[in-house]
Amino acid sequence: MRGNNRLYSFLYFWHIKIMGILEWASHFKNIRCVLFFDPESPLSKDAINWIVKKHRWRQIGLGKSICELDDRFKKHPFVLLSYPAQSIYEIAQIMSEDTSYWIVESVILALCYSAPLICFKKEDFLKLEPFLTWVLKAEDVPESEVMRHLRIAGYVPIDFFSQVKDYFLILKEGDKKLKEAIEKRKKDAESDGKKRFWRIKEKDNAPPFIGYVDLLPVFLQIREKIKLSAYQDEFCGLLLSITTVLNISI
Repeated sequence: MRGNNRLYSFLYFWHIKIMGILEWASHFKNIRCVLFFDPESPLSKDAINWIVKKHRWRQIGLGKSICELDDRFKKHPFVLLSYPAQSIYEIAQIMSEDTSYWIVESVILALCYSAPLICFKKEDFLKLEPFLTWVLKAEDVPESEVMRHLRIAGYVPIDFFSQVKDYFLILKEGDKKLKEAIEKRKKDAESDGKKRFWRIKEKDNAPPFIGYVDLLPVFLQIREKIKLSAYQDEFCGLLLSITTVLNISI
């Protein structure tokens, strides 16, 4: 009987993981961006209408913590995203001990689906400060340039993904190499951002327009809390790329 229980447990978790893989794969190439906003201060109708108008052919991802806030989120182009693996869900739970869950969920989903985050309020952008490794400030960015740079931002997590395997191995090895890797990544992000977004004129006193989001420093803080099994699950490598956040004025 005990052996049958073990077999049932194995098949149950196997089923969940496979379903996660299939759902993840079905959306991965089609997600243009992931919505990022505080559930206690929902998006305006103007912002939602702008998203719908500008994204007729691509999907806009959102997390479970905000999907029920507006009926429009239940229709195209919006799509509810989920974690592709149990280990990622467990990491999200650990991170949310010190950070609001909606923030953790949105950032993790953006990394899992290699998509940028978009927000429409400076206040929301600033909530990402613990995860920001480089920020570009600008104002009065034309709508055409907003759309151009949203597309450009979508390549950031894909281009940084080539480093994921190396950082996954570093994460398993220990804190010393991880600290060195964090400093290197910070320099890499700044260098990449200045080259990639050269068209945007930076202004020191302007609101933030683009930021690079990196969870590697967070892993240094929570490394001891993460179960050893998570370091053997390569799905966790999805969280070791870098993504972006754009603050859009409507």
